[in-house]
Amino acid sequence: MAVKTTLIANYLAARRCAADWCRIESCAKSNRLLDCNILMTESLGQATELARQAAASGCDMVVAVGGDGTINEVLNGLFH
Repeated sequence: MAVKTTLIANYLAARRCAADWCRIESCAKSNRLLDCNILMTESLGQATELARQAAASGCDMVVAVGGDGTINEVLNGLFH
């Protein structure tokens, strides 16, 4: 059974580290143990709402992809 997973990525961080992001995205999509949904933030504070929605939808794992700000927003969404 695949683990329902959501990756919440900061668009600007992914763009700055495009080569690394391509490897992360490819690995996540090809991993048969993950049912992976990848979401990109487009504005400040959006990661909080995306994390809240992921948790409410029964997601097993939420992964923050970015820096301190993205991690902080995702945690706020999960523990609101």
